[in-house]
Amino acid sequence: MTKTGHQSHVKEDQQNGPAGDGRWVYPGLSSIVEHHAEERQSSQADVEWLKKTEFAAKTGLQQFNLQAKLLESKMTPNAALLKFAGSAHMTVEQVAKRRSEFLTTHRLNIIAIQPEPGIVSIAIERPEREVVNLASIWMRWSPERSSRGNQEIAIAVRENDGSVLYLDPSKKHAPHTLIAGSTGSGKSVLMQNILLGIVATNTPQQAIILLIDPKQGVDYFQFEDLPHLGDGLIVDEEQAIQRLQSLVQEMDDRYKRFRSAKANNITSFNSKVDSSERMPTIWLIHDEFAEWMMVDDYKEAVSKSVQRLGVKARAAGIHLIFAAQRPDANVMPMQLRSNLGNRLILRVDGEGTSEIALGEKGAEKLLGKGHLLAKLEGESGLVYAQVPLASEEFANAVIEASSHC
Repeated sequence: MTKTGHQSHVKEDQQNGPAGDGRWVYPGLSSIVEHHAEERQSSQADVEWLKKTEFAAKTGLQQFNLQAKLLESKMTPNAALLKFAGSAHMTVEQVAKRRSEFLTTHRLNIIAIQPEPGIVSIAIERPEREVVNLASIWMRWSPERSSRGNQEIAIAVRENDGSVLYLDPSKKHAPHTLIAGSTGSGKSVLMQNILLGIVATNTPQQAIILLIDPKQGVDYFQFEDLPHLGDGLIVDEEQAIQRLQSLVQEMDDRYKRFRSAKANNITSFNSKVDSSERMPTIWLIHDEFAEWMMVDDYKEAVSKSVQRLGVKARAAGIHLIFAAQRPDANVMPMQLRSNLGNRLILRVDGEGTSEIALGEKGAEKLLGKGHLLAKLEGESGLVYAQVPLASEEFANAVIEASSHC
C-alpha cells in the first residue's frame, strides 16, 4: 500500500479548503485515494512465466512455418503481450487460423491478435490475472477542475501500454454510450466506477445523475442518498418514461437559453452567465434497459427520446449510458444502437451478441471479471483494457465524502 506524497496533499487540503483538494472537489478525497491505493510489482514467478510463454509462442510459430521475430514482450493484467515483426509469413490472419492448435498443442490461450504498424501483437492469457485497484488508477488521474465540472472519467487500464483509458463524452468521444456484459463480466463494477468517478469530480451543482434500474436498484443502494441523484433511484417503468421525455424537453429548453445568451453549447453558456445561472451536466444512466424494452410502450418511448437527444444532447451537456446483459436485436432497435456511439463491451455469451453490441466479433473471447473491449469514437480500432475494482471500503469512503457537500 502506497503512502507517498501524503504531506503534499495535506497542504493542498489546507490551501483549497471546502472547495476541494487539488484534483478532487471534496476535502479529504486525496487522502482517501492515497490510503486505498496499492502498488503491485511483478513477482519472480511472473517473470519466469513470461519467459516460458515467449519460448512456447516462438516454438509454436516456427512449427507452423510462421516468422517468429519477437520485438517486445510485457505483462498486462490479463496476459503476456508479445509483439512480433509482421511480414508475408507472419500476419494476423495466419495466427488466427492456428488459435485452436496453439491452445491444444502448446497450452497457449490466445485471447487477442491485433495489427500494429509492422507488428503482429498477440495476447496470451495469464494463469493468474492481476486485480487492478481503482484507487491506484485514480492516483494517475488528473480530472479537469472548472466551473462546469469534469466529464472525462477514468474507466480502465489499457492492455497495450498500461495507460489509463478514459470515457470523455463531452469532447473526445461520442456523447452516448452502450455497456454490455453477461453475468460475471464485471458490468456492475464498471457502472459503479463510472458513478464514483462522476461524483468524486463534480459537485451536485455541476452534475446531475438520473439512475434508472429495473432491478429495483439492488446494485446501487449505496449511491441512493447522494445529492447528485435528485430523484433518487428510478425503479418504476412509468417514472422512467417520464424522465426520458422530460430530458428531451430539458434539452430544448437549454437551447433556448443558449440562444438568449448567444452561446452555442453549455461550456460557452456557463462561461457567460452568473454562477447562479450555470447549468449542470446531466448523466442519464440506464441499467438493464433490455428488461423493459420487451414492453412495446417503453420501447417506443425510449427509442423516440434517444433519437431526439442524439447528437444535440452533447452541446446541451446531456449524456446517456445504457447498459444490458444482452442487448439483442429484438430489444435494441437500430436507431437506439446507432445513437449509442461509444461501446464498452465486457464478456458476452456468443459471437452474435458481440456483433450486435460491439459491431464485430471478439467480446465472446474476453475473460470476464472486468476484461473489456472498447470501441470509442475518435479512437483508432478496438481497445483491450481491464476495469479496476473498488474495494467496498474505498467506494463507501468516496460516497461519504461526496455526500457532505
